[in-house]
Amino acid sequence: MRRIRISSPFALSLSKGRPFFGVKEKSGDSSGSARTEVAIGQHGFTLVEMLVALSLFAAIAAMGVSLLRSSVDTQEAVQTRLKAMSGMNRIRAVMANDLAQAVQRPTRGAAGEAVPAFTGSANGFAFVHAGTATIEGGARPDVERVGYALIGGEWRRAVQPTLDGTTLGDGDRLVGDVSAAAVRYRDERGNWSESWSSDPDDRLPRAVEVRLTRAGRPPLTMLFLTAPTLPPTLPPPLPSPTGATP
Repeated sequence: MRRIRISSPFALSLSKGRPFFGVKEKSGDSSGSARTEVAIGQHGFTLVEMLVALSLFAAIAAMGVSLLRSSVDTQEAVQTRLKAMSGMNRIRAVMANDLAQAVQRPTRGAAGEAVPAFTGSANGFAFVHAGTATIEGGARPDVERVGYALIGGEWRRAVQPTLDGTTLGDGDRLVGDVSAAAVRYRDERGNWSESWSSDPDDRLPRAVEVRLTRAGRPPLTMLFLTAPTLPPTLPPPLPSPTGATP
C-alpha cells in the first residue's frame, strides 16, 4: 500500500518563495505520487470600474475643451480691442498733425466769398494747414484746407480739392456709429466756446476739444493743441520829412 503525502498549501508556498493564490492538484507523474502546485490567479476590471474610468476621462476632456475655448475667445477679444485702440491712435495722430500745422491763411469760396482761416461749430470745424508738399516736388501747394465734421452718424475728414474757389468734399470716415459730437474751442484767455471764427486778424484757437458719443461705448474725448497765432504784422514806419532833424 502506497502512501500519498500532501503538503499543506501554506508550507508549499513558503518552500517556493512566493505568495499563495490558489491550489491545483495534478497527478500522473512517473513516480505515481500526487503533487500539489500553486496557481497564480489573474484578475481583470469590472464593469463598474470601467464606467468610473470613462466618466473621469470624459470630465477631464470636457474641462480641457472648455479651457481651450475660453483661451481662444479671450485672444479674439484682446485682438479686437487692440485693433480698435490702434485705429483710435491713428485718428488722434492725423488730427493732431493737422491742427498742429494750422496756418493763418484765409481762402475764397466757390462764389468768391471770403472764408476765414479757421471756422468752427459745435459739430465740426475747418481750417487751412501746412505740411502737404509732395515728395516728388510737384506743383501742388504745401497748404490745404481740411475739415472735420459729424455727417450721417460718422466722424469724417474732408479735404478741399483746391485752396480757393472750391468747397470741401464728402471726405473719409474716421469713426463710425457716432450718435453725437460736441466740439469746443479755447481762446488765448482760457475761455471755452462752442463756435469759432478767425475774424479778426485770422486768429486761431489755442486748443480744440472733440467729444464723440458712440452707441454702446463710453464717450471718446480728444484734446488737441493748435499752432500758435502769429502777432499781426505792423506797417512799416513812415519816412521822415525831407530836411527834418531828429
